[in-house]
This record gives sequence, C-alpha cells and structure tokens, in this order.
Amino acid sequence: MALRRFNSRLLYKYVLSYAVILLLPVMMVGFFVYQYFIQLLEEEVTRSNLNLLSQVKENVDTKMTELHNIAFHISGNPRLTPYQVTKNPFTELDTISQLRNYVSANTFISNFLLYFHGHNKVYSPYSTYDAAGFTDKIYRFEEWDPEQFQRDINAAFLPYVRASENVRTATGGLERYISYIMPIGPNQSDSFGTVVYLINENRFKELIKKKFEETRGNTLILDEKGELITSSRLMDPGEADLLLSQLHADGRERSTLRFEGRTYFVFQDKSDKFGWTYMTLVDKDTVMQKVEDAKNHTFYALLLLLLIGSILIFFATHMNYKPIRMLKRLADSKVSTPPGSKLGEIESIRSALDVMSENNEELNRRIEGSRPALQYYLILNLLKGAYQCKGDLQGKGELPGIHLESRYFTVMVILFAKNHGILSLAGLPDEWREAFPPHTEIFGIEGLETEQLILVMGTDETVEAMEEHLMSMHEYLSRMLGTDITIGVGNSYTQIGELGKSYIEACGALNYRLIKGKGNLILFREAVSGSEMNRYAYSKSQWNQLKEYIYQSDIPGIEAFLRQLTDRIRQEQLPLFMVKCICFDLINVILAILEEMELDEVTQAERYPDVVRLTEFETVDELIDLVKEISADIRHILNARKESGNREPMEKMKAYIETHYGSTQFSVQNLAEELGMSASYLSRYFKEQTGVTISHYVNRLRMEKAKELLKDGEGSLQAVVDQIGYGSVSGFIRKFKEQEGMTPGDYRSMKNKYL
Repeated sequence: MALRRFNSRLLYKYVLSYAVILLLPVMMVGFFVYQYFIQLLEEEVTRSNLNLLSQVKENVDTKMTELHNIAFHISGNPRLTPYQVTKNPFTELDTISQLRNYVSANTFISNFLLYFHGHNKVYSPYSTYDAAGFTDKIYRFEEWDPEQFQRDINAAFLPYVRASENVRTATGGLERYISYIMPIGPNQSDSFGTVVYLINENRFKELIKKKFEETRGNTLILDEKGELITSSRLMDPGEADLLLSQLHADGRERSTLRFEGRTYFVFQDKSDKFGWTYMTLVDKDTVMQKVEDAKNHTFYALLLLLLIGSILIFFATHMNYKPIRMLKRLADSKVSTPPGSKLGEIESIRSALDVMSENNEELNRRIEGSRPALQYYLILNLLKGAYQCKGDLQGKGELPGIHLESRYFTVMVILFAKNHGILSLAGLPDEWREAFPPHTEIFGIEGLETEQLILVMGTDETVEAMEEHLMSMHEYLSRMLGTDITIGVGNSYTQIGELGKSYIEACGALNYRLIKGKGNLILFREAVSGSEMNRYAYSKSQWNQLKEYIYQSDIPGIEAFLRQLTDRIRQEQLPLFMVKCICFDLINVILAILEEMELDEVTQAERYPDVVRLTEFETVDELIDLVKEISADIRHILNARKESGNREPMEKMKAYIETHYGSTQFSVQNLAEELGMSASYLSRYFKEQTGVTISHYVNRLRMEKAKELLKDGEGSLQAVVDQIGYGSVSGFIRKFKEQEGMTPGDYRSMKNKYL
C-alpha cells in the first residue's frame, strides 16, 4: 500500500521538474561565482604585488638618490680635492673626518671609498688604504681582484653597479656585498676621482622583506642591462642565469613563469630614474590554495544544498500531490471506467468534472423549472408573517432569487379585467419597471382571487414618496394593456414581518374601488385617514401588555384584554380592513411568543391560521377562541418551565426595577450585584420566568411612564426623558415612534384632542 502511494508518473514528473529547476540555478550560480571569485583574487594579487613592488622601487630609488647626492657633495667639497687631500699627512686625517660626516647618518651604506685618479691610495670614513691591496687585504672579493679593482676605479666615467657577490672581510667573516661605482668631477667626461659604495646585500633584502613576506616566491632587482643585482632569495649563478633567460624570453610586464617545476605569477616595475627593473615572482600554488579551499568548500556546500533541496522537493511535492491523489480517488469513485483501463490523475479528474458538469447542468435545468414554485412558496410565507426580520430570510431567498435588502417594504395588489390572462410578472411589459426608482426590488405571485397579481416591493422610499412613480406605472400599464387596471397599495413598513399587514391594507385599498371606481390607483391612506389609523390601531406597548399577560399566565388579564378588543370592534363599528389589521397584529403576538419559546415549525403552523386567508376570516370570535386556546397551551408550557423556579428572587427583581428604572445609572450589573447573582444567570432567569428580557421589561415601564407624563403634563420632552432614565431626547423619540407608531409630540396632540 505504501509503494502504491508513490507509484505515480505525475508525482515523479513533478519531482524531476522541480529538481531541474533547483539544479540549473545552483550550477549556474556556483560556476559564475567561482569564476568571478578567481578573477577577483587574481586582480587583487596583481594589484597588491604591483603596489608592493612599486614601494620597493621607490625605497631603493630613494637610497640610490642619497648615494648620488653624497658623491655630488664630495665632488664640490674644497677640502676633498686631490690637491688638498694629498698635500701632507695631516690632511688625510681631515679627509677621513669629512667622509665620516657623510655616512654618520646613513645606515644603508656599509662602507664607501674615495679615490683620485693617478693616486695609489683610497680613503674611507674610517681609514686610508693602499689601492692595490684593498681588495686583497681589507675586502677580499671572490671575483674582483686588485688589478681589476684598480682598473675599474680609474676608468669609471659612468655610474655602474656590481652584482651581489661574496666578500671576505678583514675580520674573517663572509658576507655578500653590492658595489656601486660613481665617478666624481665637474662632469662625467672630466672626472677626477671615483666613489665606491659598498652595500651589504642584507640592506636590499630588508627593503624587500618589509613588503614581501611570502615563504614561496622571489623578488629580483635587475640593472639597466637586465643583469641581476640582488634577489630576496639567494640563487646560485646557474639558477639565476636560467631564470633570467626565461624572463628575457617573455617580454610581457605580467605573465606566468614555469620554473623548477613550479608556476609563478610574474610582476614587473621599472625605475624611470635609474633604469633598474624590479620583479617579483609569486608562487601560484600558494596563492591559489585559498581559491582551491574556497572551491572545495563551495562544491561541498552546493552538494549539501542539492541533497537537502532534493529531499525537501520530494516531500513537499508529495504533500502537494496528496490533494491530487485524493481528488483522483474521489474521481474514480464517481466515474466508472472500463476494466483494464488506467487513467492518469489529470485524465481521471477531467472525466469526473465532465460528468459533474453534465449533472450540474441537469440540476440547474430542474432548479430553473422549479424556481416559480419556490418563489410562490417564499412570497406566500412572507405574506403569512412566517419571517419576522431579514435574518429569518437569510439564505432562503438565494435559490428562488428573492432578496429584500431595501429600507421599506410594501405590498401592492393589481386587479385586471376578467379573462385578461395575466397571471405573473412575466406577463407584464418589460418597460413597466422603469416607472419605479432605481434599485427597487419587485417580486410577485398570483393572487387568491382570479385576475389578481400580488406584488411585494422593497424600496428606499415610502409609498407617499413614490406616489408619482406609482401613478406613472398605472397609466403606462393601462395604456399598454388597453384595459382598466385597479391597483391597491398598502403602507410601507421597515420590518418584513409586517408585510402581511401591508397586504391586508392593499386588499382594503382595492376594496375601496367600490367608492372610488375601477381603473384607479388607490393608496390605503385614501381609504382611511391617518387620524383614524391612530385612533383605531393598537400600539406596540398594548400588544406587549398582552404578551406579558400570556407569559405570566394572567388569565383574567388575557380575557379582559380580548374582551376589550371584541367590544371595541363591535361597539365602534371599525372598518373591515381595520379589523383585519388588528387580527393580523393579534396573530403576530402569538407568532412572536411561539418563536421566542423556540417551538418547532410544525407545532407553530398548527397554532395559528394563514395571514393571507384573513380576508376570508368569518368571525372575530373564532380568532379570539383560537387565541385563548393557544394562550392556554402556552400557559401550560410556561408553568412546566417555572415549576422548578423560585418566585422570591423574581419579586425582588421586579421591585428593584420598578424603583430604579427612572435612573440613568440603572444597569443589569447593578441589579445582579444587589441580588448577589451573576449578570448572565440573572438575565436568563428573568427571561425564563417572564418570557421577556430585562431590557424589554424596563423599556415597557419607561414607555408607560412617558405616556402618562405626555398625557397629563405640559413639561418639555427633556423633562420627560430625565424622569424615565433615558440618556438623550433623540434616542427617546426614536424608540417611542418605533413602539407607538408616532412621535411623542403627535401622541400628546392626539390625546389632548380626544380628551
């Protein structure tokens, strides 16, 4: 089983492709970085050695310039003329003293000699010597015999240098010296003497070693003829000749040289002042050892990177491949393949998607076919009052395409002439919607009566503000259909739970055609004035009072409320549509209670009639009996829930609330602290015992107190707000209008009018 998980060409193809993607940049980066590093190191070696070589050249040139300056000063010193020096034996002491002055501060010179042509003595800062015996007794040069020495100092007309050679000193020591011979006189062609500088080879090596400290390699100084003067590493004559012959064969300023089985980098610099050539040989293996080390480290690091990267690629690819494998398994389970056929992952998933696409298209066709029925069902439930707020409708309108996101909701009933044949919105001309403001939501179903169309509208304006649009729409439909059309329009509400009431009002407005005539647009406010609505309608606080009676199982209170309701309907002879609206509100009270009790929908459906069928309600007594029956059922349920409850805390809660509800400092937390309970438990306990929340209970007390103050007093709204514990006048006005359907000022005016 474990092997089958890796038995996939697609998996290995991914692994191989990712490995190539990793390998190519790593190799390219490694190659170019290595080449760049080699080039950079070579340039650094060249720059460093040339710089050091230049410094050696400048140091040696400086020292040699000092030697020339000494010779120049000697030639111009009147006390060091041939006549003055050889005048008598006492002047020789002065000559030694004068020469000592030139070398006292110069450590580069080991010794130097002054010789006058035609004489047989040489003078030094320390003594005088016989010219013929100087190189035989004092400084015995291996290759500079006395005769050659005397010829050279007599025949010197141009400065020249003798290469480093072994010299046996008077003390018996063997050292190597470089001799620099300079003629002195007014000019080079008329010299009268010669200065011979004896310089210990170690002085030159010290200048070189201060700059070059490599254990391998060599630094050479060549004269203007290209002959070796000295080198930092001692070389025998044969070795030196071979090296010079190879160097002279390659005239480039910088090259590589293969010598004695080793390869050297060669760098040269020539002195413009003396014509000497300074050359350094750097062992290539020593320099490149660092490069080789870096190369090896880089190589091993790249190998490690490739290894780790390959492992990570494999496992990462395997993890990423896992969803594809699962999709393939799912696809294989959904699609049957012929025996013996083996589809790859992509082919298998593609085949499954094709099948699912075909099934989805078939499902969409079925949904489209059932969409009208779904729309009819949802709109019918809206008119029944099954959904109290937008949240109840959320998700249910997606499939039938019904969205009510507007601010106001209104029901409009259209009555066509008999046998006209228009049963849905699809039967109306498309242009009729243009009469409404933009973003108006309109959904319709066939009415209960023939030739009727019920429209549910969501708008951002009230019916009163849309009256001109509605008139234009009515005229357009009448003209396009060529027949009389009667339209009844209910009031606008902010809650979708009141669409049933708007439907009853629209039906009432449509019935008003008996007076106004057919073929008109009739608004509900035309059938009844606003004052009559306020007079006949029940406020929210009154309906909340009935809810509280039911929750508290107050049978006398329930019967008194319902008796007062029926007496008012019969004694005041209310209009039929007003009776229907009151019945609708009564049913909504029961509906709200059942919903708050969290009963299942089947049980609720058995407890109240369809709101849509209120137009066919035969007697109010039937509705009252149904309310009493449901109230009894609710009372039994609540009593069962309250059997385990303690009434004493309930009485304390109500007493505290009735005492402190008028204070702006009242809060559930303060109440909980007073009774020694947690705020969450107290809120839940209060709701279980009364059926309403604490905030709802407090708000009812405040509204009842506010109505008493508005009816009895002439104080300002601010004074009323201060007495009932509201924080602001604007908040109080908004809440009062929401519950009573009118502003506090209208309520005061109405009560004063009827009192």
